Amino acid sequence: MRITDVNAPKVLMPYDVDHFWSNLQEIRGTVEQIEFSTEESRDIEESEAQLDAEYEEDPIGFWEAKQRDLLTSVLDYNLRSLTDLVKNKQIDLSPNYQRRNRWKDERKSQLIESFLMNVPIPNIFLNEDAYGHYSVIDGKQRLTAISDFLFGRFALTGLTVFREANGLRFDELPATLQTILETRANLRAVIILRQSDPDIKYQVFQRLNTGGIRLNPQEIRNSAWPGRLNDMILEESLSSEFHKLLGIRDKSRSAIYREMRDAEFVLRYLTFRNNWDTFAGGMGRKLDNFMAENNDMPQAEVEKARAEFRASVSKARAAFGENAFQRWSPDKESWRRQVLASLYDAEIFAVSGFSEDTLREHSREIIAGVQSLFSDAKFRRAVDAATNTPSYFRDRITMMRDMISEKVG
Repeated sequence: MRITDVNAPKVLMPYDVDHFWSNLQEIRGTVEQIEFSTEESRDIEESEAQLDAEYEEDPIGFWEAKQRDLLTSVLDYNLRSLTDLVKNKQIDLSPNYQRRNRWKDERKSQLIESFLMNVPIPNIFLNEDAYGHYSVIDGKQRLTAISDFLFGRFALTGLTVFREANGLRFDELPATLQTILETRANLRAVIILRQSDPDIKYQVFQRLNTGGIRLNPQEIRNSAWPGRLNDMILEESLSSEFHKLLGIRDKSRSAIYREMRDAEFVLRYLTFRNNWDTFAGGMGRKLDNFMAENNDMPQAEVEKARAEFRASVSKARAAFGENAFQRWSPDKESWRRQVLASLYDAEIFAVSGFSEDTLREHSREIIAGVQSLFSDAKFRRAVDAATNTPSYFRDRITMMRDMISEKVG
């Protein structure tokens, strides 16, 4: 394996972290953006910006208390070395990190042509786990394109400079071009070492939204805190019963699936199931802390949490049926066929104190009660305005729970 320009791990103190951020901004400006249609219909009401909006009580004070070290190492890999690392699973390109559309062959081909032309390619960023293996924080599409081509999985297409190479796979290229790609072309990797402080490390992940696709907070959590808990969350997010409750029929057309909101919904339940009535501070911070503190949760506790989540999903189906987590429009007298994330909170936690049989028996009255709640200005405000605010979070759950209690007697 050929590795060049190896720098020893270095410690970045707070003033170095600021310099690190500025370098990331420069890199961000060099990477092309993948285009997504803004007109595509969504099966979740809230936009990504609304879902990820944060309420913070004292973010400055929090970070003043978290001025710890960030440890990095910088390595230059040739493309054959990178491909070998991927092949040997020393670099994890797990699709669980992102549910996004992959680059088309033409986009991959453009990257390969850039290497042949010796065009500078932005750094990739890797996270080192406790066992010395790497997962991709930023650069998954670039690494996938490189390994796919050297493994012979696609033929070059759409090249404008090396036109004679169109239609050729790696082993069909002239020997000179093969050598250039394998040994001369290099890609720099910035490795966030496992000794880095978890909170500072997570901030690096948040700011590494470069690349072709912007990561949302749940995708970042998957990269930052892999482990038994995260594995369970991803498994439950894909369960047929949960997808049916969310109204997901075609994953390729579902914003909930693509944006990993199904996984975030599982995490929201696990984070707040025992303390929703005392929740204060930032919702995103609570989700992050829960993952950080429990990513190595013992297997027995993981299974207990899984069972609690499944029971709540079954209760929500018993109570709300096919209208679970959907808005009622009093003016139109119809259900809006999109999931409302804030209503997910209200309903998934409100059913916890009731038996599944009782909820199923009174489902008709409960659904009528949901319709009535959407004529209540206080409830509408709690599900529509700044929905990550703790007071609105508690209000909508309390009002839903009280309504169900009244309906079941």
